[in-house]
Amino acid sequence: MSGSNKEYSWEEAASFAKLSLEKFKEKAEGLKIPGWKTGKFKLGNLEKYFNGSDGEDFDSHIIAISNQKGGEGKTTISLYLAEALSQDHKVLLVDWDPQANATQLFLKEDAPSVMECLGYRGRKKISIKNIIYNISTNFDLVPSALELANLTTPYERDDFELLKEALLPIRSEYEYIIIDCPPSLGLILENALLSADFILVPIQTRAFSLQGIKDLHETITKIQKKANPRLKLLGAILNQYEGQKALSGLAEGIKKYFPVFETVIYRRESIPQAQAKMSLLSKIDNATLKNFKELASEVKGRIHVEKN
Repeated sequence: MSGSNKEYSWEEAASFAKLSLEKFKEKAEGLKIPGWKTGKFKLGNLEKYFNGSDGEDFDSHIIAISNQKGGEGKTTISLYLAEALSQDHKVLLVDWDPQANATQLFLKEDAPSVMECLGYRGRKKISIKNIIYNISTNFDLVPSALELANLTTPYERDDFELLKEALLPIRSEYEYIIIDCPPSLGLILENALLSADFILVPIQTRAFSLQGIKDLHETITKIQKKANPRLKLLGAILNQYEGQKALSGLAEGIKKYFPVFETVIYRRESIPQAQAKMSLLSKIDNATLKNFKELASEVKGRIHVEKN
């Protein structure tokens, strides 16, 4: 038996992954790596999950930032939560929105996008490693493009897990992977939720922002029950908060569907300024970045609680 079909035992596979046998068994079962039931692992699958790299091996937390309603600040939360986390951790931001707003902040020219890594409808795919763009220390980006909007109709059963499959080879290279989701339900969002370990819902503090969260909650519940039982709901974040007394009941309304973060993201002019200048927030306003660091700290705390 040769090439990618060569079979490895538990011990050989653990050695390939550079993990203890106990750690490898735990990870193999958790990721449902093909062969975890029989104890026979094909080299091709091991390369897919572990890459045989000598680098530090992380057990990444994948967080989908989602709200089916537009204008809630998903990209803003995704960008600056990722930047805040990257101060202490290795972070990958996946632009999973055909509008590609996060991508356009950092890439002025067309570049290979995540769509080229999916193999949708039999298209030849490239490794997601080949399209990753470095933004700053510990902070990388997977670019998007309008072409992603073509991911609308599942042609194969596996089309619901295209993003999950694309991310598997790099899960061990990042501590946090943030997925900036589009403002819609459907195949694109379902791919994100099947890939994710956690979901976070930004909601702008306007009275009508509660529209649609019931449908999003139903979609999340369906995914949890039928396709991704490990998906955990971290909660909703009040975004562009100004402390209006008229909105004092907003959080209570949200709590009917989602837990609400104690940290709120305040409305600050430095956020659109940073985006207009195509700059990281840390180069514009450290006070605003501090607000996102507080959010990052609470996100990490909630993840720890969910894991334990």
